Amino acid sequence: MENDGRSGNVGEMETGQRISREFDWRETQPSVAVIRLLSVAMNCDPTAIEPIWKSVDPDALDRLLPSTDEGTKIEFRHRHLSVLLYGDGRAAVEPEGR
Repeated sequence: MENDGRSGNVGEMETGQRISREFDWRETQPSVAVIRLLSVAMNCDPTAIEPIWKSVDPDALDRLLPSTDEGTKIEFRHRHLSVLLYGDGRAAVEPEGR
């Protein structure tokens, strides 16, 4: 998933809207999915994102999520954004407090 080309300040979520995608956790590690979504939400290159290990243990996400049932929801905050991951492969990023 690439930067969606929106203009604006790098690192700021421009629209205040939820950004979501679907993944197959057997093919895409949840930690990679989070970085991809954050890069779209923040309109920046994935390498410019503050490391997610400052907010959550990426190895734990990668081990836990693929083994959960479809109804599982994991939520955490990264900077000013809420990150939501679901056992069925859905993932979303939205402004905190939305």
